[in-house]
Amino acid sequence: MRISRLLFVLLLPVLVHGAEVGPNLAPIKQWIERQNDFRSVSADFVQTRSLRTLKSPLESPGHLWFVAPNTFRWELGKPAKTIVVRKGETMLIVTPAKRRAERQNANDAGGKSGMQSLAMLSFPLAESFADFQRKFEVLSVDVEGNRCRCEILPRDAGARRMMRAMTLEFDTRSAHVISLGFVARDGSSLENRFSNIRVNPQIDRDLFEIDLEGYEVVNAR
Repeated sequence: MRISRLLFVLLLPVLVHGAEVGPNLAPIKQWIERQNDFRSVSADFVQTRSLRTLKSPLESPGHLWFVAPNTFRWELGKPAKTIVVRKGETMLIVTPAKRRAERQNANDAGGKSGMQSLAMLSFPLAESFADFQRKFEVLSVDVEGNRCRCEILPRDAGARRMMRAMTLEFDTRSAHVISLGFVARDGSSLENRFSNIRVNPQIDRDLFEIDLEGYEVVNAR
């Protein structure tokens, strides 16, 4: 009897550890539910890229316009060096300096684009908590004060081959996204940090129309 009790005491930490069910997803669920109140969003951001080949990170300003459920426009750089526009299932990645635009199906984007484009294509992360769980594996959730930081991975095989993790940080009070980042498997990283966030502003729908006259328009392979 004593031996059995001793074995139980010795094995208890192992049994408890084995019973862990993973990160607490409640903050993410609450955050996504709050997003239902966001019919439109306008925000500035700074994109920081850290590359193994560069001593100092590269920073570029930009702006995001979003209209629920899946219409948005990202502009990176001033003047814009890259413009990403999504309307429904159609995505355009526009490079004004090269007079070039790539058209692709938003649902098939996955890992076909570079990490910089993927950082934009991933927004919004999900339309519902169930949709979020279908798209992402949650590696960790840390809440400190009014900030929640999550480390997640796309379930899409192509995107997983490209990156080691995605990082999401949001304000638990306002439900505003603070930052969205990506860590590639080669050690490079990219982060979009948001500011001047406006919720439910009036957004001119013409922003999501791009005149491609004179552009080379190609379809993603």
